[in-house]
Amino acid sequence: MHPTNAHTASSILVWSVGSVVTGLNPTEVNKSNPFPLFVIQAVVIIGLCYVLHLFLRKLKQPRVISEVIAGILLGPSVMGRIPGFATTIFHPDSLPFLNLVANIGLVFFLFLVGLELDPALVVKRAKFALGISFAGMVLPLGVGAAVSLVLYEEMGPNPAVEFGQFLLFCGVAMAITAFPVLARILAEQKLLTTKVGFLTICAGAVGDIVAWILLALVVSIINSASRITPLYVVLLSIAWILILVFAIRPLFSFMIRRTKSQDEPSQTMMAFTMVVVLVSAFVTDIIGVHAIFGSFLVGLIIPNDTGFADGVTKRIEDLVSVIFLPIYFALSGLKTQVGLLDNGKTWGLVILVTFVACFGKIVGCTSAARIQGMEWRESLAIGVLMNCKGLIELIVLNIGYDAGVINARVFVIMVAMCLITTCMTTPLVAWIYPPHYQRASALRALAKEKGLTGDIERAEAAANTGKTNKGIMLCLDKIQNLPAMMTFLGTLHFNAPEPKAAETGHNLSVPSYMDSRNSPTATEGPSLIALRLLHLTERSSSVLMAATERAEVLRRDTLMVVFQAFAKLNGISVQPRMTLSMDPDDFAQSIYDEAVESGADTIIFPWNSTS
Repeated sequence: MHPTNAHTASSILVWSVGSVVTGLNPTEVNKSNPFPLFVIQAVVIIGLCYVLHLFLRKLKQPRVISEVIAGILLGPSVMGRIPGFATTIFHPDSLPFLNLVANIGLVFFLFLVGLELDPALVVKRAKFALGISFAGMVLPLGVGAAVSLVLYEEMGPNPAVEFGQFLLFCGVAMAITAFPVLARILAEQKLLTTKVGFLTICAGAVGDIVAWILLALVVSIINSASRITPLYVVLLSIAWILILVFAIRPLFSFMIRRTKSQDEPSQTMMAFTMVVVLVSAFVTDIIGVHAIFGSFLVGLIIPNDTGFADGVTKRIEDLVSVIFLPIYFALSGLKTQVGLLDNGKTWGLVILVTFVACFGKIVGCTSAARIQGMEWRESLAIGVLMNCKGLIELIVLNIGYDAGVINARVFVIMVAMCLITTCMTTPLVAWIYPPHYQRASALRALAKEKGLTGDIERAEAAANTGKTNKGIMLCLDKIQNLPAMMTFLGTLHFNAPEPKAAETGHNLSVPSYMDSRNSPTATEGPSLIALRLLHLTERSSSVLMAATERAEVLRRDTLMVVFQAFAKLNGISVQPRMTLSMDPDDFAQSIYDEAVESGADTIIFPWNSTS
């Protein structure tokens, strides 16, 4: 046979052998071609995660809860009991491939977490919540160290894990606050514009950075072979941080300008960024910390003064959150053996650990907020919000489990605590700090500033002073509706009165458009209010910016800038306001609330087939 024909026949034969036509079983573990089984595993995991989230989202539960529960259902506790399921779909020999993909996703997720935390903004706002953040770290560390003695006995004899290492790990695990989950809860509960939301988001951002530093220290101690090794690990880590700050960050700024990626990252910049993330993860991994710290640091040092960071996030966040994270947390669920909760002592430990975790965070943060002069309900709401553990806690627990610091029984106890504290956050906050109490609290604060000694009705009367004018509220939602609103504005030939200067009695910087007291009081005509309907993304940075820098967000908003410029050219004064939501379906209630606060009795809302 001709050599070419023989090669062609051989290729066809190989292709035929690797086909379902010839009896290929795609669920068999094939180390030379793991792709078919990986696709089956990924589809099963992602599909189950989203089915569960369809139901859990109605209970206001974050997505991470459905991802962990999906992993538990797929693990040995539930579906693993089905004969042949575990050995067919999640065969032990196939898990290393799944674990590699999950860890790559985790590296990029921590890069996104770092990217969302603008260090300059965090430092700028840290002064408002430093006490809350400090109390929310110190007390949980202390009570976590106390409960670690009981949990260490549950570990059994393990000479490889010293009690000091276990104590440090438990302390950090108790002190964690899941900043990404916290930001989403604040946005969904419409607390971003309240003092509670402001202080919580600032304290959460500061605490998140401190917690990662502590965890890096703990991991370096865990991985050390001798007592002097952690010192070398810390020094090498500091050296790498200095290289990132003083060499890589300026290089990023230069590359962004050179490739003209200020608004959208070019393909070259995306490649450069991904390489730096992977290299940094590699460096911190071989140093002895963990790969995720390297990617987290790269996220922190990337400049946030342009649209580059937003562009990078948009390019990769969907891939990470839709595919990689569900796989990672499903693997975490596969490790969670619910069957180990098989006796009263273990359930007693679950209750004890959950109580201690809640006690440390809630009491510490509530006390600090109360000392700062906040009301009891406001303080308690901050404590409950800061107690949210979420996905960051699960990452910490998986690091400890993989490093051998905790065994399977302690792992399932801590996972149960994490799920309970995360699930209870939204319902508890809604009960402690409902909307009617928020309004009453705002009126009491106004009465205090006005020096009133009467009841709440007098405060409400003071709040409504100056709102006797009829007002017109123009809602700005999409750029395609802007010409219609401009046309309507052009038909108005009176000058709306100028808004009064802000008068704030507390130490928070609140723009005048956020203050319901700054309503026009002139009598020459109805006031004009431009209400910007801003749909928040799920990025924690956008939530942090919206909660702490609302004036800056409004100033940069293209739609509002164009509308105000048009109004100024026509000699019409417009008072800008803004309302935020992560769910567009919630805008109806938000518009009504803004109209009540601003004294507007007419709402103009543009409509078209896409509205």
